[in-house]
Amino acid sequence: MPLQISFEDLGLPLSEVTFCVVDLETTGGSPAASAITEIGAVKVKCGEVVGTFETLVNPGCGIPVFIQLLTGIGESLVADAPPIEAVLPSFLEFARDTVLVAHNARFDIGFLNASLKRADRPPLDHRVIDTAGLARKVLAGEVPNNRLETLARHLRCAHRPCHRAYADVLATVDVLHHLIERVAGFGITTLEDLMRVSTTRLDRTFHKIALADDVPRGPGIYRFIGADGSTLYIGKATDLRSRVRSYFYGDPRRKIRDLLREAQRIDHESFPTTLEAEIAEARAIARERPPFNRAGKTRGDWYVKVATTGKSPKISTTRTPTTDVLCIGPFRALKAARAFIDAVRDSTRVHHCSEPRRCHGCSFGELGACVGGDADAQRSELLAIVDAATRDPTVLLDRLEAKMTRLATQERYEEAADVRDRGALLQREVMRHIESAAWAGSGKLAIEVGDRRLEFVDGVLVGPEAGDPVRLEGDHVTDPRVLSAWLRRHGDSARVIESDGVALPVVLGLAPRFHARDQEG
Repeated sequence: MPLQISFEDLGLPLSEVTFCVVDLETTGGSPAASAITEIGAVKVKCGEVVGTFETLVNPGCGIPVFIQLLTGIGESLVADAPPIEAVLPSFLEFARDTVLVAHNARFDIGFLNASLKRADRPPLDHRVIDTAGLARKVLAGEVPNNRLETLARHLRCAHRPCHRAYADVLATVDVLHHLIERVAGFGITTLEDLMRVSTTRLDRTFHKIALADDVPRGPGIYRFIGADGSTLYIGKATDLRSRVRSYFYGDPRRKIRDLLREAQRIDHESFPTTLEAEIAEARAIARERPPFNRAGKTRGDWYVKVATTGKSPKISTTRTPTTDVLCIGPFRALKAARAFIDAVRDSTRVHHCSEPRRCHGCSFGELGACVGGDADAQRSELLAIVDAATRDPTVLLDRLEAKMTRLATQERYEEAADVRDRGALLQREVMRHIESAAWAGSGKLAIEVGDRRLEFVDGVLVGPEAGDPVRLEGDHVTDPRVLSAWLRRHGDSARVIESDGVALPVVLGLAPRFHARDQEG
């Protein structure tokens, strides 16, 4: 049965919002060094004025001549006006339970908060909309600038600003209503959507935000579905509704714009915990291979094979992993698999030639960087790699760290950065391999997440919660990597309540020692 969407989930309709449009006149441009001389405010709801507020304020200081000429507010005019400390309580009561609106809101809100601070009052906690920011997005290319006077003239507003607070407020109200009418054409009907418009790329796909109307809050996975019913993209979220709607709020990536153009429907599945959602996401991506998911791209995965037996023990790349030798991966690209081999060669004396048997001496051998034609020495180095990839990578990581430090000390920074990046790759892939091997023999494990009991067998979630597990090439399973990553992030919120006695993978406690510029595998 689908979840019923609450009004809170849908957002507050603009027709139910009371806006308090405010404008100030001041003695200068700095809240720290200047003071307020006039406050004007109007409350509007559904396009109708429901309240007004207007008062001069004695700034307690002189007013510069150019300000007097600009606003018409002189020192004699404010001599009998109340100080800001006496005005603030009335204004706060007037603006209570409203959304504040101002043109260049940072200026007005900054002065009000500075005055509140001097009066030992807490700052404003209202939601704020800046009509200048709205206009910058909605009217981009239509107007030469976003000054209030320019906008009022361009939109043919009934009121025009004149550097007096109340008159400027009336002009701002007109501009606000015009902008709301404009954005309604993009499907913006709630306060939450309106507040995000200043950071939104308003294009022809924004109206599709309505596809997310039925998406609930809470953890789960979502699918963008194309016109032919195929899955375009699968993602997970702690808050489904917030995450799905965020795609429409101005993501500049071309891939996202293409995704939104093709999407015709958004499906979702809710789960009680984020762990179940993450496992369901990994299984769904592996099973459906959506084209907009990086992991769903059509490709042949690559593995690094470490063969220690035979006449020519060697390390090489392969597309077809086998179970009789150590195969590390999968890597998303051949380049990454080769970079892993380079990292291994940086940390061992393993042969640099692709066919060690055919090598009869090379520069690496002469420099002592590889074992040369000694097959037994080559096998010994490869066995060290197997040990690192199945038990403890510390020795290899120590050697890489020492090499990186040596290069940096010699001011060979680019080479040191390359070693660092290869070290990050080796560290990540070896840790993954150790995790997979550890989970494969871990037996039964039950953990409690909140009031939810989840059972795993050899690192695979059992039960109907996330569907059937997906086995990948080389007998790899999606669940263990997801479980390991989740435990690293949320281990404190989970409690082991049943176990076959096999310890969780020790690699979960290994701190990263290399941080690459780009860790994509």
